Amino acid sequence: MIRPFSLSDLNSILQIEGHSFPKSPYDWTTFLQLHMLHPDTFWVCCNAGRVGEEILGYIIFSQNGHVISIAVHPHHRRKGIGARLLRRAMNTRHLQKVWAEVRRSNLGAQAFYSRLEFQIVGLVPNYYGNEDALIVQWTPPLTHGR
Repeated sequence: MIRPFSLSDLNSILQIEGHSFPKSPYDWTTFLQLHMLHPDTFWVCCNAGRVGEEILGYIIFSQNGHVISIAVHPHHRRKGIGARLLRRAMNTRHLQKVWAEVRRSNLGAQAFYSRLEFQIVGLVPNYYGNEDALIVQWTPPLTHGR
């Protein structure tokens, strides 16, 4: 199930963040700020188990389609959770594009975005301090009524 982030999700999100981005994880202050800035586009994917709800992953994106962060807990990767979260963002009606920055060395993330029909459209030198970022972008196909 994908639902809006709530403050009770913060500890789980911080754990996922630490596993996913060990070089530069966001802290609780950053997530609180992102929640205040993007309350309608900060979502979590969770499952309800016998003990309670488990957060499997999250996505935060801006109203204009910039994916600020997306991550899935390592125990739940390669099960389509990240793709479900990203597709949900891609299906947001008003967006004319969805884009993200990806470390040049992160071939797994590049393959993930490529499978979802994102294209590399640019490069930001030293975006990650000592490493360049590739800009990956998806543009919705032209359809009637869009």
